[in-house]
Amino acid sequence: MTSIQNSIKRYSSSPQSLISFMEHSEEHWFIKDTESRYIYMNNTALSYFNVPSGFSMEGRLDKEVPLQSSQDLWPELVEHDKNVIEKNKMLSAIEIHYYGKSNNQVPHLCNKSPLYDDKNQIIGLVCHGRAIEIPTCLYYMNRLNRNTIQFDAPNDTFTKRELEVIFWAQQRLTAKEIAKRLDISYQTVEGHLKLIYKKADVHSNFQLIEYCKHTGLDRYIPTDFIRKGVQLIN
Repeated sequence: MTSIQNSIKRYSSSPQSLISFMEHSEEHWFIKDTESRYIYMNNTALSYFNVPSGFSMEGRLDKEVPLQSSQDLWPELVEHDKNVIEKNKMLSAIEIHYYGKSNNQVPHLCNKSPLYDDKNQIIGLVCHGRAIEIPTCLYYMNRLNRNTIQFDAPNDTFTKRELEVIFWAQQRLTAKEIAKRLDISYQTVEGHLKLIYKKADVHSNFQLIEYCKHTGLDRYIPTDFIRKGVQLIN
């Protein structure tokens, strides 16, 4: 390995290089510690989130930041952080609030990943975000009064297909209506619902909806629905 390659390797593994990259990026970057306190936020993010000039984010919790978005969303933001650390993997979520210079209500995609030290221990989070345009997603969140949604299921209880059935069942669709959305037979949907009820220990769609609220499934959207452009709600 040449001296130049060694220099690049040393630099790319240093905290300074990470900060330098974020500082020059036009997308939103910030770093948090394992207690969800901000360590760093780049200028692009400071501007986008409308952080007051001169206010230091360093050492602050979300609930301590003087922004309406932070005050409204901080429990869900902290929950996102906690899940990333506990599951030790990147997790994505969409937050919706009034952001940017125009202060319009827009969806904001945020990917949070574990940050490791040289002993491979988690010491914090690296967060990368950007504004997105998904009209169906925005409509869904407004309709169900959700400020955040997630693309990662909160647990491994249900299969991919069962999660898709649950998504539509929460919107009180019948088995035949769900079957039409998923392009499967309604008998297959009824079979999935039977297994879902058993796993969730519920006996009705109303109880399933309450179960979803308690477990966080009410904020989950199957990624295929977004990627394929499926209309989320009529």
